[in-house]
Amino acid sequence: MIDAELYRVFNTVATCGTVSAAAEALFVTQPAVSKSIRKLEELTDCRLFIRSSKGVRLSTEGQILFEYVKKGFEHLQNGEQVLKKIRNREEGLVRVGISSTLCRYYFIPHLEAFHQRYPGIRITIVNRTSPETLKLLEGGLIDFGIISIPKKRSPFVYRELLTIRDVFVAGRDFPGLQGPVPLQALGQYPLMMLEKDNVTRQYIDAYLTENGAMLQPDIEIGSLDFLVEFARIGLGVALVIRNFIDDELRFGLLREIEVTPAPPPRQIGIVMPANLPLSVAAKAFIDALCPQVRP
Repeated sequence: MIDAELYRVFNTVATCGTVSAAAEALFVTQPAVSKSIRKLEELTDCRLFIRSSKGVRLSTEGQILFEYVKKGFEHLQNGEQVLKKIRNREEGLVRVGISSTLCRYYFIPHLEAFHQRYPGIRITIVNRTSPETLKLLEGGLIDFGIISIPKKRSPFVYRELLTIRDVFVAGRDFPGLQGPVPLQALGQYPLMMLEKDNVTRQYIDAYLTENGAMLQPDIEIGSLDFLVEFARIGLGVALVIRNFIDDELRFGLLREIEVTPAPPPRQIGIVMPANLPLSVAAKAFIDALCPQVRP
């Protein structure tokens, strides 16, 4: 492999037209430029320049080589410009894994603000459950995820974003359930929860087991939106995330059922690879998402 520096000297001489001008452009001496050209001609076994009193011009072989070298250096310059734009957050790509619930109720406002601030950065959203997001991260298919942080944390880097609280709710006309209700008493009513592969459901199942409440849901579904709607029309008692139903509670469409003991709070956070650097665009997104969070 021929030293790329020789091609740089060759490209400069061909562009400038004289050895002296090339030496000035390269900040080297004329003999150093001439020596590099002679070495390149020896290595290629071709005469690349024809010398004259007016300077140098490319030989037939030199012209052929120049077309390739010129394109190569143009590609390098273009690559440098792209990297400069990436450093300046003018271009880039962010790949985020997130569940549909967190995307709708938490992520969209941050996504909108980031896009307005960095319109040139493309964003790919991979909609998966929290366990699936961890698998995508492990496979290098996303830059980071926003998940419900599991109790048993896998070997990633976690940064907490917000605390959420799970609550039981019912429609405003649902009978009974006034005042503090023992957890076990909820077994007398139709219960509605997320499906078993959901992190929220796994967290709640552990909470129920710890408190000796063997409650089995009558309806299991993968959407928080449907649980809210089912509770609103009176199908039963639903377990939902309190942070995401402010409007329904404010307008009286749902009422929160106080149970004892109440489900403990849990955290939503960013999960990142432990030993791999984040891209410039991913770092910018994390900084915008939560300025105090630093990977």
